Amino acid sequence: MGKYIILGVITGGIVAWITGLTIVTVLVLGTIIGGINYMINSKRNTEKAPKKADENKEPTLQLREEQLDIKKERVQTGEVKVRKEVVEEQKTFTVPIRREEMVIEAGDEEEFRIPLKEEEIKISKHPVQVNEVSITTRQIQEMKQIKEKLKKETADFEVAGEVDVIKKAPSETKD
Repeated sequence: MGKYIILGVITGGIVAWITGLTIVTVLVLGTIIGGINYMINSKRNTEKAPKKADENKEPTLQLREEQLDIKKERVQTGEVKVRKEVVEEQKTFTVPIRREEMVIEAGDEEEFRIPLKEEEIKISKHPVQVNEVSITTRQIQEMKQIKEKLKKETADFEVAGEVDVIKKAPSETKD
């Protein structure tokens, strides 16, 4: 764009010298003329370029096919509740106890007083850990096959008249 403005300033300078205008007017006129020149030339270049590209381009047919996007999502399939349950059961225990017995032998002796004692059973209960249950989950990986129908476009053609058709492998057609 700069070269167009410089050419415009030179053209404006010549016009100003011939007509006798001031330097500021010459610069403004030159800039405007250069901008107009640039726009005209750029439009010509953009209109010509696509025509040349289209003339050399061979007709093509784009073929498409469906592809799967497979995603995995974790969903809840069930639930397990683990809880403790208290069960009562009647148990019988045999506990040996000792007691004292008074033995008096016949004789002329005085009276004796002897305290007698025996063991008495007292019961107290307290919890004791007898087992531990471990609760975990584990990951099991398995393979699952999915069958899905996918659409695919193929090229099909009909030949009418005497026409030579050469079929190329897909690897030969890519350049």
